[in-house]
Amino acid sequence: MEVPAIPPILPAPMTYEMPLSDQSFALSATTVTVPIYTGGKISAAIDAGRHNVHAAHAGYSVSFMGLKLEVAEAYLNVLRARQVQEVTREAERSLFRHRTDVEKLLQQKIVTLNALLAAQTAHASAMQERIKADNRVMIAEAAYNRYMGRPLNYPVMIEELPVPPTSGDLEFLTDDAMRCRKELAQIAEQSKASASLSKVSHADRMPQVVAMGGHTYMQNSYLKEESYWSGAVGLQWTPLDGGASRARERVAMQNAAAACKMRDETRSLIELEVRAAWITEHETRSRIAVAEQGKRQANENLRVVIRQFQEGLVNHTEVLDAQTQQTAAAMNLCNARYDAILATYRLKRAIGML
Repeated sequence: MEVPAIPPILPAPMTYEMPLSDQSFALSATTVTVPIYTGGKISAAIDAGRHNVHAAHAGYSVSFMGLKLEVAEAYLNVLRARQVQEVTREAERSLFRHRTDVEKLLQQKIVTLNALLAAQTAHASAMQERIKADNRVMIAEAAYNRYMGRPLNYPVMIEELPVPPTSGDLEFLTDDAMRCRKELAQIAEQSKASASLSKVSHADRMPQVVAMGGHTYMQNSYLKEESYWSGAVGLQWTPLDGGASRARERVAMQNAAAACKMRDETRSLIELEVRAAWITEHETRSRIAVAEQGKRQANENLRVVIRQFQEGLVNHTEVLDAQTQQTAAAMNLCNARYDAILATYRLKRAIGML
């Protein structure tokens, strides 16, 4: 009997497993990059930022000085409105007295009825002007309170301002303006910032070299070392970028050149502004002298005409004309005084020393 051959025993399949990490672990990595060479890009960017900050400060000074002039104008508007109010009240009182005189003369049949009607009409017109003046005072006070950050109906207690003396020589004032006006400093800083930005764009085409260092930590019991250090030096260079950096550089240089031209134009405008304000200041002082003389003459003329009317030497129309002239003269003096004060403040603003 033949015994069958026993097949060879095949090796059993084997599986190998090797763990790489624990079920939970911590991982941290820290990298530090330090520029070694940037073609001046960093220093130029810092310069541009510094010049922009200086330009912003100069712009703030310009805005703040403009605000101070607006507050001064609001202050003077209150004084002017109150003075005009007093003039209209005095005119109303004078025409009321004239109407009373006409009524007495009409009872004595010295004047006709049309004289009384004319006096009443003139008195009613004066009342309307006084009401308008009262309204202008309230508006001026509300505008001033807005600048002061107070309720619009807050009582305004301000002092009268004297007419300041005239300023000095025009040439010296112009020189002061060129030194003090912050607009010129603002434009100069903007020009410098644009020039620095052109350097930044130029540096984009230069090699950028950086040094890098890092530390990595991984909590793992299967690793021999859980932390290690690394270091490298990197180089990036884009000599050709399709002309983008060159275009940005040209734009920045053109902005710097435009700022320089604007600075020359601004100097010319400042010189014109100072000259105009200086001329206006002297013109208002001349107006004051003329207005004071006119007011004295108008007051005397009104006094004489009223006495003559009471004596029957002139008619009522001459009284009304004299009263109109006296009111106009008082208005002229009021406007001349406050125009003179305002002209001095505007000249100081033009110089940059308000």
